[in-house]
Parts: sequence; structure tokens; C-alpha cells
Amino acid sequence: MFNVMIVEDEMLVRLGFKNSVQWDNYGMTVCADAANGREAWEYYTNSVRPDVIITDLRMPIMGGIELIKKIRDQDAQTRIVILSCMEDFDLIRQAMQLGISSYILKLTMTEEEIHNVLMRVREELGTQMTLGTSKGIIRNPDLLKENIIKNFVFYHLYSKDEFVHHIDQLKLRLNPERLIVAMMEIDHFELVQTKFNDEKGELIRVTFLNVLNELLVQSQRGEVVSDEDKRYLFIFSFRDIASEYQIREEMIGIMTQIQKVLGRFFNISATFGVSGMKSGYASLHTLYKESERAVAQKFFYGTERLLFLGDGDTDATEELVRRKLQQFHEKWSMIEEAAQKDVEAIVQSFLTSGRLSHEQDIRKLFVRLLHCPSVTASLSESEVSALVSAYGEEMQKCETLDEAATAYSKFLTEIISRGGIKKQLSKDIARSVRFIQERFHEDISLQQIAQYLELTPNYLSVLFKKELQMNFSEYLNRIRLEKAKELLLGTNLRSYEVAQQVGFTDDSYFSRAFKKHTGVRPNGFRRLWINDWTGTAEAEDK
Repeated sequence: MFNVMIVEDEMLVRLGFKNSVQWDNYGMTVCADAANGREAWEYYTNSVRPDVIITDLRMPIMGGIELIKKIRDQDAQTRIVILSCMEDFDLIRQAMQLGISSYILKLTMTEEEIHNVLMRVREELGTQMTLGTSKGIIRNPDLLKENIIKNFVFYHLYSKDEFVHHIDQLKLRLNPERLIVAMMEIDHFELVQTKFNDEKGELIRVTFLNVLNELLVQSQRGEVVSDEDKRYLFIFSFRDIASEYQIREEMIGIMTQIQKVLGRFFNISATFGVSGMKSGYASLHTLYKESERAVAQKFFYGTERLLFLGDGDTDATEELVRRKLQQFHEKWSMIEEAAQKDVEAIVQSFLTSGRLSHEQDIRKLFVRLLHCPSVTASLSESEVSALVSAYGEEMQKCETLDEAATAYSKFLTEIISRGGIKKQLSKDIARSVRFIQERFHEDISLQQIAQYLELTPNYLSVLFKKELQMNFSEYLNRIRLEKAKELLLGTNLRSYEVAQQVGFTDDSYFSRAFKKHTGVRPNGFRRLWINDWTGTAEAEDK
């Protein structure tokens, strides 16, 4: 086991980091924690030397930079990771010159980021053990290349001259003329993880980087580093080619070859998004953003494509979306009239919103349609919860417009097959339903509706149970909760404001009822379906 020491003056951060990481998974154990650099230095000089030191930079008595300098005067092998804040970039740059492995931004650190950093540190420690040397800092060239490129492109931690120096040192296949960035995104990455039996994605990353680097060696063009789990960042430069047509053709050749290799040897597909072309290393951040926008177009145009920035036509994209939505008219005509009107009103509002070329807005539309209360009104609450949960999970995995449309079409088919076909409600129940849907936000009662219909409450209660398979209170709550879901998905209202707007006077009761109905609390529901699809809503509720 490798020994780890954590140095951080904020006690909650220090203890939280110490206790929240599964250190055994990385072959590590925390041997000590210290509140400042002096405590850490005393432990370092008087006890078993740690293999890894994770340290803050700004601390009382002795800061992180002084601690790192002292350690590096005696020891080039201990791996050092720094914890920092956004405003510490000048200090980070100093630390980088002293030979650190990586850094973690405290305010934005995620479990995934911590995992990636610790895995890379573990790789470096493994390399040291394999080489069996005690001279100098052992650096994995691929990891060093990745850190240098990311730190320059993403965080501007190097000046242009420093970046050029590192490129020359590592003999990277880059120059500042006619730069192009390509983003490769593995299609349906979750399936690839299952195929590799690699939940963390580290085996996939290492395997693919080896393959991609080998292909670039063959072409003698450009460099590649991993970006996110499913994304890989390529930087190409074309000093030797002046013709834009020739550059594009060579790019197509390289990317097509990569797609063929991934398909042939791993049976997976990948989509490329290609930036425009600029000269000067300072333009790499802009080109990276362009490649992100280009690869995002796969939502509209499909997977396993080569997508060049500027090739997409906004009018054509919007027309594609219109046609996809129009294909549902036949199925919508088979559900009840009230549901059909609700759905068409939502869709029509979207069609006039000017957001037809925005992926996230289209995803939100499908989620709203999935949760449209009148569409599922013919089903029991348990049926609705199960059905919406299943198709919500499927919708979450959709990477393209075609896939999202197919999932929604299957949802409608199942609704219809389960009894969503138009059925005739009695006149009294139809008027009751309309009364509730118009006044659900008010303090209404069965007695009030019975009086409105000139019926006895008992008789109206029997009708509710017979025709809607639920009592009045259940139906009213369900309408309110479904309307609440619409507000959570379509507005920025706070949970208590949503509760008030749909007729709940007690926010706590609303929250409990909402969780019973959907499986998560209101704020968790909004995050689960709209923001990041990562399942953090469940974590919040525990």
C-alpha cells in the first residue's frame, strides 16, 4: 500500500477528503493529516515518508509552496498533488515548476476528478517501482503530455513561450500554423463500459489512448489526449499544406481510419466534431470550444459521423425537428381529446420558441411530453410511475434526436395499449375532471364539486372510483403533482413556490407527496431530468 499524507488547514475539507475517498481502491492508505506545512514537514522528516502528499497552497505558518520546495530539495520521487482555489493559479504555476503530479480545484472537485487524479498518481508510482530508480522525477511521457496540453488549453497555466518549450522538450507533432482541433466522442459510452467491464472507464481510456497514439504515429500528424470519459481531444497542425481542401481531405482520411479501427477491433462507433482553422497556440482554447459545438451536432445528424463546424444549416436542422414532431400526430389523435390538446399546445409553444436548434431545449420538450399528466390520466398512479421511470431512463441514454423520438414513440404506443385509447367518460365525471384541471390550484373539495354538479358527494365519489379507478383526493393530488412536474421542468421557481402554485399549502407535505409520486423530491427531480442526468437527485434525498 502507498502511504498518503493530506495537508489542509480547513479541518472539514481535510477530514472530508480523508474519509470520503475509498483509498483501498487505489492501493493507498492515509498515514497522516496535517493542518499546515510545518506539521507536514515535521511528520515527513520524523516518520515514514509518504509516497503521496496532497496539500493546500495557502496555509498559516508554512504554505504549500514552501513545503513542496523543502520536499523537493531532498526527494524527487514523492508524488505531490495540490488542492487549490481558482484564484491560486499563480501559485499553481509555481508548484508546476517544482514537479507536481496534478492539482484539484477545491470548490469544483468531483468524485470523477478525484478518481482520475489518483489513478494517474497510482500509474506514476507504478512506473517508479518498475524502473527501480531513485534519480530524478520519473514522468510518464503520455501523462506529462496530457497535463501540459490540458493546462494550456483549458486553464492557461502556461505562457505561450512555456508551452512551446514543453512541445519542443517532448517532441510533440505540433506547430502553431494552421491549427485544427477535433473532438472524438465515443457513441453510447455506457454500453462500451459494460463491454469492457470497466465502471470507472480507466481501462478504456488507457486502451484507446494507446490505439489512437499509434494511429497518429502512423500518419505523423497531430497529438491526442483524453478529455472526459467518452471524449478525446485531437490537435492537428498543417504547416506543410496550404490548400484547405487538401487539409480537409487529410483530416477525413485520418478520422475515417480511426473510426474503422475502433469498429473493427472493438465493435464501437465514434463521432468527430471538427473546429475551424486558426494559427497561433493562443487560439487553441477557442478551437476547442468550436470542436465541442461541432460534435454536439450529432444529436441532430446521428452517430458515427464527421461533423465540421459550419457545415450544419440552422434552417435544415429546424425543419428536421419539425418533421420529427409532426410524425407523432397520428398517435396523439388516438389518445383522449384533453390529452391531445395539452400535448399539441406544449409542442406548438415550442415550435414558436425559436429554440428548435438547441439540443437541451428539445430534450426538455420530450421530458415534458413524457410527464404530460393528461396523457397518462387513464392509468393508475403505480402504472404511471413505473412507465415514466422506465422511459425516463431510456430517454436519458438517448444521444440523438432519432433515438429520443423513438423512445417517445414507444412510450405513446404503450400508453395506448394500456388503455390510453379514447374512452368515453360520463358527463358528470367529464365535468368534474374539467373542474379540477381548471381549479387544481384552489382549495377545492368533493362537496364543492358535487354541489356544482347538483349531485350527492357519496354518489360522485362512487363515480370517481368506477371511472377513474381512484378517489377524488387521489385524483386531485395526482393532477397537482403532475402540474408541479411541469413547473419544475419548465420554470426556475423554487420548490415552495411550485407547491403554492399547484395548491399545496404545506411545503413539507408537498415534498413528501412528490417523492412518493416520483421517487425523488422536487429539487432532485429537476436535476435528475433536466440538468445533468447523473442521478445526483437520489444522493440528495438520502
